[in-house]
Amino acid sequence: MRFAVTLALLLLVVSLSAARSHETVNQSGSLPPWQQASPWPDRIVVTFAGDPARSIAANWRTDASVPIAFAEIARATPDARFDLSARRETARTEPVDLATVRAASELLDIVANRGLKPVHYHSVLFTGLEPDTLYAYRVSGGDGKWSEWFQVRTAPLSGPVTFLYLGDAQNGILSHWARTIRAAYAAAPDARFIIHAGDLVDQASRDYEWAQWFKAVGFIHGMVPAVPVAGNHEYFRPGVDPADSQRLLSILWRPQFTLPVTEGLPDILRETVYRVRYSNEVEIFVLDTQGGEIALQASWLDGALARSTARWRVATFHHPIFSSGRDRDNKERRDALLPILQKHDVDLVLQGHDHTYARGAATQTPERIAAPRRGGQGVGVMFVNSVSGAKQYEWSEGRWANYAEHGVTLDRAGENTQFFQTIRIEGGTLTYRALTAGGALYDTFTIEKSQDGRKRLIDGRASTIDERTFTNTAPYPGTTGLND
Repeated sequence: MRFAVTLALLLLVVSLSAARSHETVNQSGSLPPWQQASPWPDRIVVTFAGDPARSIAANWRTDASVPIAFAEIARATPDARFDLSARRETARTEPVDLATVRAASELLDIVANRGLKPVHYHSVLFTGLEPDTLYAYRVSGGDGKWSEWFQVRTAPLSGPVTFLYLGDAQNGILSHWARTIRAAYAAAPDARFIIHAGDLVDQASRDYEWAQWFKAVGFIHGMVPAVPVAGNHEYFRPGVDPADSQRLLSILWRPQFTLPVTEGLPDILRETVYRVRYSNEVEIFVLDTQGGEIALQASWLDGALARSTARWRVATFHHPIFSSGRDRDNKERRDALLPILQKHDVDLVLQGHDHTYARGAATQTPERIAAPRRGGQGVGVMFVNSVSGAKQYEWSEGRWANYAEHGVTLDRAGENTQFFQTIRIEGGTLTYRALTAGGALYDTFTIEKSQDGRKRLIDGRASTIDERTFTNTAPYPGTTGLND
């Protein structure tokens, strides 16, 4: 009886939400054509699961009529029939039945995933590749049903690296976020990978939202590897009563993304805590600040940074060390992670969650000054919070003055704006640029680093547009209509 009442209430919520949403399943109740699985491969994405200079992973989806799938790869030579030299790999296939998912914290999932048929996710790890080499690959569905050939370049052993970073997509993914990810690709078509700093979707296991994410991305992640970060909205509570269940990672996370498995960490952090060494220039350290075991993650990060020989080190996770959203703070995570980040003089920390823009540095610490490789010249660790989707929050009162004890200074803030960021590393120079979805430069700085690790900040704020706030931008009606 209790379940029946709960389900009736959920149905009411669904109907009310659908009535006010401009982005919902069509009124006949059928799935949009770009969500339905078929014997043809879709949702194709490349990621890093090994050495990026010598391997690349690909994932894709079909319906359950495809028990075995294949992938082919060849050097992308100028020859029209480059494919004649392709080698074939048999994919790993994993069945997923989303109709069985019951998520108490995701009111729409009980209904939205009902009626979905089981699907198959396929993955392959191409190995034995050559560094800094352009490859073409394609993936199969049913008999004779192949994708187009995608091109992807392996990492160089050294040399310049450009990559993109986006904060939360989360809401209005197809209607509003699509313009941001596509503008980002247009601004940096030479980007070698894209960091998504958590909350890629709003409801972790709701297939409709992931369908929007892949449609918004289009071909981009078939060619540019994704470095996804798990946010709080990548987690859900199974069961009807949220008090009776612990948050679990989206049922779609691991089937959709093949990511490094870090030894020594518990299984709950598998493929959510990992590192990517991209050439000799940069190493990316990915944490899961929703998945728990923060002290254990901090210990792993400490050891991984101590062993890193990359010239530039970037950490990325979802919950900000210094919160910018109103009535938000992440003290437990800050207490565990900030000392490690400062101890190792991490160059850049990329975050999301607060649906505002914030950028500033925390000053050097005695522990960091004493480090033999990293002296610093007042640059400190640079922290960024950003948002790429349409859901926006107000800044907290006092801004980062609340964190003065940690020596952090806010250099640039923003509200009510969708952003993407380009980051270019070339030898001893890191250039950061934050741009609006329309391509306007909003924030920029350059860090120059000598061989002994000493850094100099060149701040370019004066060349950008005025600070954007809720008081000087277009009216923001809230998230009504953005929740799918």
